[in-house]
Amino acid sequence: MDKVYLLVNGLYIVVRFFFQYSSINWTESIMYFLSLALESFLYVNLYQVSRPRYDASGVLMDAGTDLGQPGLVSYIFDFIYISWATHVLSLATKWAWGLYMVIPAYAAVVFGPYVRDFLLPKGDGAASKEDETEQERKRREKKERKKNRVKYMR
Repeated sequence: MDKVYLLVNGLYIVVRFFFQYSSINWTESIMYFLSLALESFLYVNLYQVSRPRYDASGVLMDAGTDLGQPGLVSYIFDFIYISWATHVLSLATKWAWGLYMVIPAYAAVVFGPYVRDFLLPKGDGAASKEDETEQERKRREKKERKKNRVKYMR
């Protein structure tokens, strides 16, 4: 992974700053360096949490985090992969920076139901019983009576 990190960012710097220098602008440079800073921070963080830790006598204190586990570690890897794809694709088009919009969209899909349930509490159903017609009320009561009956197995 170290080689890919160096390859992608080295390729971007060489191509963008040496071969495509006339087409570079400040916004793309700022976006690149901000994304590089965040990507580097997360990359170094992954490296540090995965290393084993020993005490002064050489006894293993912590074996390090398993980088194959699901959860926050996998989200960090996803961000790094999206950054690499954005950096490579932005060599061809400036619209590749929109690929970063995948991250908040995915977060909305994953965390949206939790936020919705938190912000919109479920009703107790009293309001829906008041709004039902006579025929719907009879149908509901009949279903409730059927549900409460004793069922015999053959």
